[in-house]
Amino acid sequence: MLLDLYITHYDEPWEVCRAGFEMLKNQRNVDWNRVRVTMVHDGTEKMPDDLFRDFPFQLRQEVIEHRGIAGARNWCLDDAEAEWIKMNDCDDLFTGVYSLREIMDGLEQAGGRFDLMWFEVYAEYKRGRYLKDERDPVVLHGKVFRNEFIREKGLRFQEDLTWCEDSAFLALVEMEIDVQRIGKIVGSGPMYTWVYRAGSLCNREEIRWANLQSFFRRHCYVADEFLKHGQTDAYYTMVARIMCDAYYSLKVAKVKEDRSKHEEKVWEYLEAHRGELLKCRKSAFDEVIEATNRENEDCHITKDEVATWLKALRQKYERKG
Repeated sequence: MLLDLYITHYDEPWEVCRAGFEMLKNQRNVDWNRVRVTMVHDGTEKMPDDLFRDFPFQLRQEVIEHRGIAGARNWCLDDAEAEWIKMNDCDDLFTGVYSLREIMDGLEQAGGRFDLMWFEVYAEYKRGRYLKDERDPVVLHGKVFRNEFIREKGLRFQEDLTWCEDSAFLALVEMEIDVQRIGKIVGSGPMYTWVYRAGSLCNREEIRWANLQSFFRRHCYVADEFLKHGQTDAYYTMVARIMCDAYYSLKVAKVKEDRSKHEEKVWEYLEAHRGELLKCRKSAFDEVIEATNRENEDCHITKDEVATWLKALRQKYERKG
């Protein structure tokens, strides 16, 4: 079998999943004997089989004990039997009717030369649709992994992360992989569309603050790993994300919870890494601020705002001693 395609699902209703499955059903010129499609329900019930009755493939639905998105993705890694592993979100979709065929053609051509294949992805927000950079650490969906490589390296998703478990996983992949074993699948255009949805799990109001804190933990972990492995450019980009996202979570995001303890954690990290922070490239901040503004509807921050906030934060905690 060439490809294991996993679609993780928590409690999203069929109306949210419909577009992705309709596009999957309409994929053309696909040898469905070479791909296994599995919908993984993270502690929730299966969807009615009638919804998939006229699909050109047999959808496999698996219900697992609730483990969160990272745990569900780890279940997929343990379950995979095919040569390659691909993960979709249930509220996203393949961009065109030949997308899956083009991905599978690229995997066939890869032979044994590559452990990771990537392709172009759209990100769709209310403000428009953008082409994601393949090096963006959150684009799990534009990558296909060789099963043997994942198992050999023992790569796993961090189950303590409720948000951005994908980018933490990709950072681990990047540290383990030989760059000469990364290949690109070239098709007629971007093959996957990541859809920003205000009602998605990571954007729900009741857990937004927990997710923002998880985001910070993930950033710190990934940045420290990059630094340990001497990947300085990637490290500086992550440090820029830590500062910009900390400003967003502490000063911009609308949450009801007390932010003081989180502010102390942010300050402790920034103070411990002050020397490295001073070396951050200007371009890293420009890129991160642009992405932050694009991905958050309530955000219009500037580099000067972040710099002023950092200075005030330093003065506040230096006065405290």
